[in-house]
Amino acid sequence: MPRKFTFSILTVLLASFWSCESLDNAPQLTPDGQQVISKGADLQEALRRGYATWWGSIHSPEPAVALGVTADAYALPWDDFGAAAMGQEPRLSYRNLNSEPLGYRAIVEVPWYGCLQAVADANDVLSALSQGVSIDQNGPQDQSVRAAAYALRGLSWGYLSLWFDQAPVVDENTKLGAPIDFMPYPAVNARAIEELEAAIQLGEANGIDFIHNYFNGLPLDGTTFAELAHSYTARFLAQAARTLDENETIDWTAVLTHAEQGLSYDFAPNANDVQWKSYQQYTLADTEAGPFWARLDQRLVAAFDPNQPARYPQVEANGDAPLSETQATSGDARLTSDFVYSPVVGFPAERGEWHFSHYRHSRQVSQPGLFGNGRTGPMPTFLKADNDLLKAEALLRTGQTAAAASVIDAGSRTVRGNLPPLTAAASYFAVEEALLYERAIELFNTAPGNLWLDRRRMRPREGSETVTALGGLQWGTPAQLPVPASELRINGMEEYSFGGEQDPQGTEQFFY
Repeated sequence: MPRKFTFSILTVLLASFWSCESLDNAPQLTPDGQQVISKGADLQEALRRGYATWWGSIHSPEPAVALGVTADAYALPWDDFGAAAMGQEPRLSYRNLNSEPLGYRAIVEVPWYGCLQAVADANDVLSALSQGVSIDQNGPQDQSVRAAAYALRGLSWGYLSLWFDQAPVVDENTKLGAPIDFMPYPAVNARAIEELEAAIQLGEANGIDFIHNYFNGLPLDGTTFAELAHSYTARFLAQAARTLDENETIDWTAVLTHAEQGLSYDFAPNANDVQWKSYQQYTLADTEAGPFWARLDQRLVAAFDPNQPARYPQVEANGDAPLSETQATSGDARLTSDFVYSPVVGFPAERGEWHFSHYRHSRQVSQPGLFGNGRTGPMPTFLKADNDLLKAEALLRTGQTAAAASVIDAGSRTVRGNLPPLTAAASYFAVEEALLYERAIELFNTAPGNLWLDRRRMRPREGSETVTALGGLQWGTPAQLPVPASELRINGMEEYSFGGEQDPQGTEQFFY
């Protein structure tokens, strides 16, 4: 059963679209200072604001870098963005306390409040449309606006369902002051899918007359918009599982249906270094952020080269023998096309030698049309290859192993990696291992939290000192995030969290 809460932030957000009931006296301001939507142009402005808010809530460094570090995608020992705390070994729980530094609390607060604000902006638009605010009297432009609002809610609820254990589902019909349903993540995920499917129908129905201009520098027509929504639907369905057992319960037939209609292009909005920018400025080599930011975790170096250890030797701490060969070798061409080797690490040993790595991501050099630097240029966040791999996984999970191998062979494995194709007789496990490898290597740095989501659902948990290259999350890694302590405290609720010794799987609530 859903819990019912009346969150202060939700009251403010509800107020912004509740006040649209009094449009006769427009223009006016809502209780939180936003101007009421009173004319057609306001609809589009609210959506521009909402999409920029959603982008920042998911693609800012606070959640993205921290989740990448705790997933052993990035190696980073600094306190910035909560990276050091989330990368401790053995893993610690997420400390969901108001006494923690702002940058650490931002790991949960940025995506939580940002997604809720984006939902509120979408609700404003849908409420205003229902009250007669219009651009073209329910013509293609109004339908485009309606579809964009549905998609914005779907994207926001979708990420809340992937990252948090529970979240509110507040729509334009929710009454101010009424108890708010606080739903577990499967129900939030299901609602996100409903919203995206509604958006798809409107996009496909309006075809060439459809206009979506809310992703910076990347206009979409009805076809390309529907493809994007299909791909995000496939992502949310496939990556919601918290464990290996849950992964087996996913509706893989639905994932396949959506992936087959998904992206035919790489989804990469353009950065403007204001509202539209990306965590990638801290995870790409030779950006303005400098050479001492995130590196490729040693587990992924070992994925390229099995002769490399999956955990960097702890010479100072344990007296291990130093790494005998710092430069990896691989039959995968992407080791040299997408990454740059450095003989010097530059991280202090006292912060944990497990952070050490000799490789940085430099794909923006070999593919400048795909990658900018996180502040200018493209910001890839959903590659066509990602959609293709979701399709391959859905084929594999529905018993079509040979077909899954064919999809993998037709993609990045052979085209960019120059790796030998899988044989038609490849086993289920061999195809699954190739699939996870491609998701880790080809999709590296292209979707926030992607490897965290994949490790938690595709492989069992592993000990910090015995990790394998493509194994699961480390024991004690939070596999989902809690409702921010700021919201729990306001409502007189006990602070809770996930991970650490108390919760080795990272999925069971514990209270302070």
